[in-house]
Amino acid sequence: MLTYDEAANVRRLSRLDRVRKAAFAAACAQRLLPLYGRFAAATHADPAIIHEALARVWDALQGASVDLRAVQAAAEDQVPQEDDDWILEMGYGQNAAACCAYAVRTWLTDDAQEAAWAARQVYELADYAVQQLLPDLDLNSPDAESQLAGHELVQAALVGIEQDLRDVESPALDVDALAERASREGLVWSRGMP
Repeated sequence: MLTYDEAANVRRLSRLDRVRKAAFAAACAQRLLPLYGRFAAATHADPAIIHEALARVWDALQGASVDLRAVQAAAEDQVPQEDDDWILEMGYGQNAAACCAYAVRTWLTDDAQEAAWAARQVYELADYAVQQLLPDLDLNSPDAESQLAGHELVQAALVGIEQDLRDVESPALDVDALAERASREGLVWSRGMP
């Protein structure tokens, strides 16, 4: 069983250059786009803002001259607030928009922690979804954490994070293949969400 280890992720990401860190964060955000779409449909938010922000990160990774400072604020503004009327999809929107904002910030700052926070959004979204699927789970029980971590949705998230890390650590990074795989896997994974 895989476990989430943010400190290990930061260590691995710290050894990488800016492009590889940002590619990892963008792959995390790409995985969450279908769930942001569910949030947008449920709340009538505009998904184009998040899609555009992430597209600009992928463009920058391909060598395009892109000013991501403006999209950073736009992406951050899309994160739903705790005091909004809460529905299930708000959790998806919160993690997905934050993940996209971290991808932008990773490109702008070259900071491994920003990229690791993108991965945390994938993990936390999976944990949130499993809590919705297991409403009778006592979160204070001694085995609650292992039940959540062992669920197939959380394990799929951790497998995706690990594969994305391996891809960006490989000598021959293929940004297009990374984006395509993260998109495909994110679509499949999102279908298991409540």
